Amino acid sequence: MRSKYWEDDGQDWMRPLTPREREVMDLLIEGRANKVIADRLGISIRTVEVHRARVLAKLGVRNAVELVWHMHAHRMAEMRDMRVAEGGPDGSAGTRAEAWRSRAD
Repeated sequence: MRSKYWEDDGQDWMRPLTPREREVMDLLIEGRANKVIADRLGISIRTVEVHRARVLAKLGVRNAVELVWHMHAHRMAEMRDMRVAEGGPDGSAGTRAEAWRSRAD
């Protein structure tokens, strides 16, 4: 199962997660409480706690805040790599006006 927020393409750091762990992770990222996650997925609160602990351990973070930060950092690095592949060393085409002028030429 794919994560609601993050594509699996090229993201080795998310591969160890099971489909259920990804579901729990998605709801955790939304800021949902364990009880809400349990109700939404039809599992016990204790099972959510186990999945949550495994997600955090597998991704090497200590809490939900670090999880979100970690995922954000990976997304930003991915976006930077895409910009570099598209253009110059920093991926920028200069100002917006310069970008339009270069397209018109």
